[in-house]
Amino acid sequence: MQLGKTTTQVFYRLLDLDEKQQKKALETLKENHQTLYQEIIPLLTTSTSEHFTKLLGFHAQQICLFDHDLSGQTVDKYQLTHELGRGGIGVVYSAVRANDTFEQELAIKFIQPSFNNLLDKHALFKEAQLLANLNHPYIAKVFDGGEHQDLVYIVMEKVIGTTLNEFTANTSLSKNQKLHLFSQICQALEHSHQHNVLHADLKPENILIDKQGLPKLIDFNLTQKTHDEPCSNQHTLLAFSEQFASPEQKLGSNLTPQSDIYSLGQLLRFLFPNLTDKSDIAQIQHKATQVHLSERYQSVAELRLDIECLLGSRPIAFKRHLPLYVTQCLLKRKPIQSFLFALLILSGATFSTLLAIKNHQLEQEKIVAEKMMFEVTQLLFHSKGTSTSQASIGSMLELTRRRILSNQELPTHIKQKMLLAMMTPIPTKQKITAVPPKDSTQQEKKAAL
Repeated sequence: MQLGKTTTQVFYRLLDLDEKQQKKALETLKENHQTLYQEIIPLLTTSTSEHFTKLLGFHAQQICLFDHDLSGQTVDKYQLTHELGRGGIGVVYSAVRANDTFEQELAIKFIQPSFNNLLDKHALFKEAQLLANLNHPYIAKVFDGGEHQDLVYIVMEKVIGTTLNEFTANTSLSKNQKLHLFSQICQALEHSHQHNVLHADLKPENILIDKQGLPKLIDFNLTQKTHDEPCSNQHTLLAFSEQFASPEQKLGSNLTPQSDIYSLGQLLRFLFPNLTDKSDIAQIQHKATQVHLSERYQSVAELRLDIECLLGSRPIAFKRHLPLYVTQCLLKRKPIQSFLFALLILSGATFSTLLAIKNHQLEQEKIVAEKMMFEVTQLLFHSKGTSTSQASIGSMLELTRRRILSNQELPTHIKQKMLLAMMTPIPTKQKITAVPPKDSTQQEKKAAL
């Protein structure tokens, strides 16, 4: 019986459930996917069958890893020293050059021998060759590969450091430091995608942080099928992390660059576990982890550019149409310049307002002056003529006073000043009496005496 990828994955997920959850999941499966349900039931009830052993695939290899230690052995031109660690696909040893040509510390990964019946060695070497073509500072370099005692091995750069989860647990990082680190990881994946290489198992355990605080991607998944590979009847290992794998990878579908983008989104959630739904980081994470491929970022470069926008306090791509948001980013990016510009605008607006008020006052004063001239002109006009000339000054002033009071266009304070001026009495001129000159003859006499 040839098991489908979907059947394999559903079975894996059922194994992780307790009895109650498993029963509920089976009821849902029976109702919605009858054919798949019929394939799953025999596997659950006959765990010792051939189908169960084959179905375990990736998980079964964990209990049949090498039972012997390769430490101290010489593999081709490499001297193995000690074991560095074991993973889902194999075991990694520290190694050095066995000859005196170069002094170089290396890591050699031996693929699980039980995979020989499931994976084509030539396909593994082909994938390893693709990794060897990658040359990026944030990707652990692959140098060589071969076979030793029927074991496929890959020679890689040895990275001295800790995994990302250990690094974040022991190091206090600011928001910008985390974003910068995430941007570097994006740069590494961007480079690998340009060379048609997917990581397909991106998670904190597969990202090493070296002594300089720089990331190094390791353990690219060589067992996954990509979208441009032909279909094969060969059993495919579903090697992935449940938390970080994309929906299509969990279903066993062929992978695309968007699958790595989904994992990047989950990695962003790992770095920022307490995101608020309205924050820019949360919205970027949400876009990267959409179920439908078309709704995710279409490339790692698009995702990285939005991260770099956050680092530079610039608007992210899908919010640049919001004027208020763009203004907020500008204020964060250039606070001093924005303050000076706002102060300049405010000063200009204040000056313009004061100028408009002053112009309005001058216009009103002009109108008042014209009205006053009109009243004076009317007074002079009515003072002419025979009948008018005989009128008393008091009558003319009374007439003028009434006209001023009845004029609605004159402001009240102007009326008051004009009326006050009209009520002020005109000071009378004092009459000067001329003193008659004395007789000059008498003066001369008095002078002679």
